Amino acid sequence: MKKENNIGKILGGGIFGDPRIIKALPFALFLTGIAMIAIRCSHSADKKVVEINELRNEMKELEAEHRESQNKLMELGMESKVLEKAQKIGLEESKTPPKKIVITNE
Repeated sequence: MKKENNIGKILGGGIFGDPRIIKALPFALFLTGIAMIAIRCSHSADKKVVEINELRNEMKELEAEHRESQNKLMELGMESKVLEKAQKIGLEESKTPPKKIVITNE
C-alpha cells in the first residue's frame, strides 16, 4: 500500500510539496548547472580538436605547395635553364669576361 501511495504522489505532483524535496531543489539545480557546463566544455573541446586537425591538414598541403614552388624556382634559376631561355629570345652568352669598375673618392 505504501508503494502505491508513493507512485500516486509522484504522478499527482504531490512530491514537490515535500519539504525535503524543496530543501534539496537548489542543490539539484546547482548540479544540473554544473553538468550543463561540463557538457558545453566537452563539445567546445571536440570542436577545437576538429578545427586543429583541419588546420594541420591545410598546413601540410601548403608546405607541400611551398616545397614544390621552391624546387621550381631553384630549377628556373639554374644557369643552364637561364641560358636556354636567353637563347630562345635571341641573347647569347658573353665571350669576354666582365670588367671591374672602380670609383675612387677624391
